[in-house]
Amino acid sequence: MSNKLGPLDLAFLAIEQPKNPMAVGLLQIYEIPENYEGNYTRDLYNKFMQIEAGPPFNRRLSHTMAIQRPHWKVDENFDLEYHVRHAALPEPGSTQDLFDLVMRIHTRMLDRQRPLWEFYVIEGLEGNRFALYSKLHHATIDGMRGMTLVRDCLNEDPKAPLKVFWEPMDYEAKQEYQRTSITRKIRKLKKKLQFQTALAKDLTHIITTQQLKLFGLKPSNSPVPFTAPNTFFNTPIKGARRLAVNSYRLQEIKTIAKESDSTINDIVLLICARALQKYLEEKKELPKKALYASIPVSVANVNRPGNYITYVAANLATDIKDLRDQFLKIKESIGYAKQEIQEVTPAAAISFAVLGQSLLAVLSKLGITNLLPPPANLIISNVPGPKNTLYLGDAKMLAQYPLSVLPEAQALNITIVSYTDSIDIALFVCRDTVPDVAKLSEYMDLSYKELKQAEINLPPLEIK
Repeated sequence: MSNKLGPLDLAFLAIEQPKNPMAVGLLQIYEIPENYEGNYTRDLYNKFMQIEAGPPFNRRLSHTMAIQRPHWKVDENFDLEYHVRHAALPEPGSTQDLFDLVMRIHTRMLDRQRPLWEFYVIEGLEGNRFALYSKLHHATIDGMRGMTLVRDCLNEDPKAPLKVFWEPMDYEAKQEYQRTSITRKIRKLKKKLQFQTALAKDLTHIITTQQLKLFGLKPSNSPVPFTAPNTFFNTPIKGARRLAVNSYRLQEIKTIAKESDSTINDIVLLICARALQKYLEEKKELPKKALYASIPVSVANVNRPGNYITYVAANLATDIKDLRDQFLKIKESIGYAKQEIQEVTPAAAISFAVLGQSLLAVLSKLGITNLLPPPANLIISNVPGPKNTLYLGDAKMLAQYPLSVLPEAQALNITIVSYTDSIDIALFVCRDTVPDVAKLSEYMDLSYKELKQAEINLPPLEIK
């Protein structure tokens, strides 16, 4: 298991500030087992405290600053009680009370002198429920693999043993660095040179493609980074956050997707696009140029910690009023973006993401993010969740809501996650920039109803 931080991991450390902490989180709501005698959450917390932490969750940064090129090292003074905490809502705690509490926790920076994670057991939620909140630094893991990690702790059998994400895990042992054979060293050096050559070639291809698109020399509906229109979402942000969640039936969205020869992701992007269009129109803030969304794409290596993601840009076609035409434009944009990623190696795709994050980090540190157009207007992530009802020990999971990050000058992050027959759209915003996130949530519902009533017949998509 590698102790090195990748370039994108370092980028997340570099761009982090108190007003935009780089932590990803997952809020899960559970049902207390029927007829349980005693304080279930207290007993559960005590059980958690008996499970030791293993790599990478017992490791901290060797240095706290990204410029020092830190690596992961075992925390010799690891304190599980610091990381696993018990909290309570004033009873009877509503779902909104829970959201407010988690927002206060989520917006605090993690201590870089310790392993970069926290875990909360939260009691006092009305309806015989409790919540668990997991918070991990983005330098430790990306959101998609974080969901997989937490999913592996759950089970379809309520009698299965209790598991937690921080317990020791089996990673594929890769001990090539211990080999002393000259032949193996030469072979390894040759492989590294081939990798670097392919990386340089593919990275050049990506940059050239973006330049050709920028000057109109290559047909593509996939936007070029740092060409998005300015909106009030793309102004300097402050530290407070708010969360709103919209829940829909997954089967209904699958039916709409099938009838329109589309994917679930296409449908969700259209719902978001229509809601943003209506929201900005009401405020008389809708730009003439279409909004662009940055969409994380996983290229994960399950045997290593850190981030294995890149980003593709999607045109949300908010400059188009007609529902069918807007949907076609969004589908074409995503199709072109996916094709561009498939043409290069994962390493090159990640390196391109690092270039963008590095540029954003420099602009943010200098306080001059307004000198360039936004890289995108918002981030939209889609993280497929489990299809069957799951349990943590004997507690049934009722819902889960992912929480992500807000980079500088991006006040809105939309994360979509599914569970059984539900799909949840979490609107994570800067409280000062988007104080009326409830209104945007209403427009999500309105756009969903509009889409259910519409008939969208699209021609086959051809990407040239």
